[in-house]
Amino acid sequence: MTKFDRGDFLKLAASATVTAAAGAPLAAAADDLKQMHVLGVPTDGVKAILYAEKAGLFRKHGIDVDIVSTGSGAAIFAAVVGGAADAGSGSLFPVFAAYGRGLPLRMIAPASYYSSDHADSLLLVKKDSPLKTARDLNGKILGVDAIKDVYSVATQAWVTQHGGDGNSVRPVELKPTEQLSALDTGRIDAAVFKTPFVTVALDTGKFRVFGKPLDAIAPHFLLSCWVANEDYITKNPAIVSGFVAAMTEAAHYTNAHQAETVDLVASFTGQEPAQVAHAIRSISAESVTLADLQAPLDFALKYGIITKGFDVSGLLAPGFPLAKGSRA
Repeated sequence: MTKFDRGDFLKLAASATVTAAAGAPLAAAADDLKQMHVLGVPTDGVKAILYAEKAGLFRKHGIDVDIVSTGSGAAIFAAVVGGAADAGSGSLFPVFAAYGRGLPLRMIAPASYYSSDHADSLLLVKKDSPLKTARDLNGKILGVDAIKDVYSVATQAWVTQHGGDGNSVRPVELKPTEQLSALDTGRIDAAVFKTPFVTVALDTGKFRVFGKPLDAIAPHFLLSCWVANEDYITKNPAIVSGFVAAMTEAAHYTNAHQAETVDLVASFTGQEPAQVAHAIRSISAESVTLADLQAPLDFALKYGIITKGFDVSGLLAPGFPLAKGSRA
């Protein structure tokens, strides 16, 4: 299998002429595997695809997958739309927004699943903070990764749902490492931490859990997914169906054998294996119901992440793994 670093891969994919020339020998490989170039955000949520590649699950379905780490979901979706990547992963909400704008992205497989009883993103305050209830957050400063991202919007919604005024909460954009320092020194009043930073913060003993902001969306829902360009899906049905089959098998296995993915995730994300092993691990979705998609879509519409609703089943590529009893 040929491995590209991120810069080489994007340069290669940017040129249609070069891509076409490079594709010929790959398709003519001795084992006749079909090449698939995939971009993933370097988080624990990619462990299923990393395991599928290592365990030979893609090769079993006739595919050779190059997995390239890309830090921005927006960059991944742009690459998929523009043909610089065959598939990519990212948060569900930007996918909703892109589909609503008419971009030809379609969901081919689920990625990470949110469950309230296994939340890997938490709202934290200082251990000795006087804040006790959601109403106490009125007018307070909230540290988030990005203004108007799902975690910021969900936290404001959570405050309102629990008796406060979410619109009065003042989100400020900070890197996770900066949030930790800002919360410790009192420059912000609360912050939303995702894995592995939530574990790092709690391990200091200086902070406590104040709430689960994603519960404002639903207690269970699909958080992220794998997408491909509609044209690619139409032209490569066997590759897409093989990708989905391998990912479903990998998700089932990795959920039951998290320890076996520690080194894979550490290598892909640049974290220390001990940090990955100690962190709250994400849940890989094996299949989802339409309700798991409809709840976040309704939330996105209600809180202005998207401006127009749509039939969520239209976003799903043929063969998308819906749970039994859930019809597209």
